[in-house]
Amino acid sequence: MNANQINKLNMFEAVSAFLGNTEATWASVGAMGATKIELDGKIAAIRLERQKQEKDASGLVKERRRLREALTRQALRVSGGLMAYSSVANDAELMGIADYTPTQLVRARDNIFYDMARIIYEAAVPLVAELAGYNVSEGDISLLEGLLGQFVVAIPKRRNATAVRKSATTAIDGLCKETNAILKNRLDMLMLSFRIANPGFYTNYMNARIIVDLGVGKKVVEGAGTV
Repeated sequence: MNANQINKLNMFEAVSAFLGNTEATWASVGAMGATKIELDGKIAAIRLERQKQEKDASGLVKERRRLREALTRQALRVSGGLMAYSSVANDAELMGIADYTPTQLVRARDNIFYDMARIIYEAAVPLVAELAGYNVSEGDISLLEGLLGQFVVAIPKRRNATAVRKSATTAIDGLCKETNAILKNRLDMLMLSFRIANPGFYTNYMNARIIVDLGVGKKVVEGAGTV
């Protein structure tokens, strides 16, 4: 949530808490009860979206980085064997396929990096017997295959998490507007009947309606009716 959304949510919750603590004063007004139920429903929906938005994706980032580092090491191990073999066999085509530097692998974007490592793997599979004499075992090639499978699954996870957070941000913005409309168009109007009959109650409600900017301490009653 951004600062503006957090400030608004704090105000919504303050209004809900005020109404909960003063129910005896407004309980006879049926529309007040229905409005509070709707207000609380909007608050719950905002909280749910906030949980989606603020879900920690650092674990996904760390896992992708760990897999990429492991895949880089294994790809270089297998490519080293391929290059040594291609040199002895005088196979220029194979040499070109296997000739990836650590810098190329590190700098490549995830999908391109995956393709590079996949090319190395596919070049090594038919040469498993030959590569045994170049310090690349069948187990090394199998490990490379396994890491490729894990990494291709990890690539979209962070992007998907980012998409979920962006979607939640948009949803929260809409919910805040809807909640503010409930306060402005319904609850503020209902509270006007208490302005003369119970001025203390009305004043306390308006205080709850104040949005406090926690960053600078600024106060504003957003969308409130005339006081």
